[in-house]
Amino acid sequence: MAAAKLTLPSMLNYTRSIIPSNGVFFYRDGEQEKPITVHQQTVRGTIANYGNVYKGDKQQSESDLAKQLDPANANIQRIDVCYLPDAVDTFCLRFSVTFAAHSLAPGACNDTEYAKALEQFALAYREKGGYTELAGRYLQNLINGRWLWRNRYATDKQVTLSYAGKTLVFAVAHELEHDYSAVEGYVALRDTLAAALSGNGGVLRLQVTAAGVLGFGQEVYPSQEFVEGKKDKTLASVKVAGDVRQAAMHSQKIGNALRTIDDWHSRAADYGKIAVEPYGVVAQRAEAVRLPNSKSDLYSYLKDLELWTERVTAAQGMLPAEAHYLMACLIRGGVYSGGKKEK
Repeated sequence: MAAAKLTLPSMLNYTRSIIPSNGVFFYRDGEQEKPITVHQQTVRGTIANYGNVYKGDKQQSESDLAKQLDPANANIQRIDVCYLPDAVDTFCLRFSVTFAAHSLAPGACNDTEYAKALEQFALAYREKGGYTELAGRYLQNLINGRWLWRNRYATDKQVTLSYAGKTLVFAVAHELEHDYSAVEGYVALRDTLAAALSGNGGVLRLQVTAAGVLGFGQEVYPSQEFVEGKKDKTLASVKVAGDVRQAAMHSQKIGNALRTIDDWHSRAADYGKIAVEPYGVVAQRAEAVRLPNSKSDLYSYLKDLELWTERVTAAQGMLPAEAHYLMACLIRGGVYSGGKKEK
């Protein structure tokens, strides 16, 4: 007999279990670490966008076009830029990340029975070793440098992971799915990470540093700030030593890369792994692959929570992909409340 569908509480949220810091860019000058800086630069661009030349599908009139393309009307912009110094060819990016067991129970829930059902799902998932699968996927993204984003095109990349007095150094392959499990210390770190997420061990705090060769004086790519009402490019930075702006990577962007583990969705053959999200949004394609009509979104699974607890409990060997996705969403954290109940 199938388990009854549950009604989502009107108050339900989870504290995120993966907590990255902002990242900072620097380079090494002998034994010294020096900031890679952001500064402003004025550029004069040409008109290149579709809307300035075409009206609908037709070219604008000759007189309007002449005005648009007149050099006197050049597209002047003052933008932020970030480059390595002329004599430096290698960048470094460092951040820290904490893994904690916040997925074992909701941070807030106004339905006692539903909160208990969530705890039972987490307990069943833990007992079947599900956290080890997720820990391996998060660790893969720490090592492969996915969080470097555009800077990942660097060569000779290395990622250093430090925790509890231990240091592991990985030579980073070009392929995101390269297998690092044979590297000494990998299995112990994966199991420590799984224990931190599952509550079978203490909180895990990692310091993560990547280094890569871009070329002398080449451009570095920090996060970009969204500044309301401003079109000019503003790069993320933190102020050091007065007004010096050290290039930075947003914690949200790092977190997005770390949780890019969802290849359990229906479009995996096209998009591969995507960031864990309730509706499976693929930002680069402006598409959601886990919409409600597919019954593969987070909320569809939460309504069938007792069913998935039963399936995890009964599983022999591999757990259902849906259970991994559901737990990954709880690890992600967020507000997962249902609609308010009608009086």
